[in-house]
Amino acid sequence: MSLKRRKNIRLNKEIYSNQNQIFSLTICTKDRRPIFGKKLWAKTIIETFQTKPFRKNLEFYAYCLMPDHLHLLVSPKNSNFIYFIGRWKSYTANLLNKSGWEGPCWQRGFYDHALRKDEDIRITAEYIVHNPVRKHIAEHWREYPYSWHKWM
Repeated sequence: MSLKRRKNIRLNKEIYSNQNQIFSLTICTKDRRPIFGKKLWAKTIIETFQTKPFRKNLEFYAYCLMPDHLHLLVSPKNSNFIYFIGRWKSYTANLLNKSGWEGPCWQRGFYDHALRKDEDIRITAEYIVHNPVRKHIAEHWREYPYSWHKWM
């Protein structure tokens, strides 16, 4: 009996350290549970974006934290961000467990998309922050407390 291998969805690892490359990421909660419907846990995640390790390693362009997933628009500053995202997921899982969440919170992997030269970063940022409007969580993206983009 042969075991199924997981399909490798990652690009060449060198691209993840390229400071000129911008990525759109989607990180889902385990089993798409709506963990971040609870304000305390949503704020815990958003506050990690301001911490030194996160700011030191990533340039932020936009984010949107939905109840069961996170969208980020980022580029690496000085390290391979795939490794750093894994460390961040572990760090935030520990914070959430200390705040009362029980069990795993993040899905094993995440989806990334490297923006191409013809893709407009501002249009991508607007698309990300409009996620709560498309999901009928907010009437306007500016009223949703867990969305932000650099050109606000």
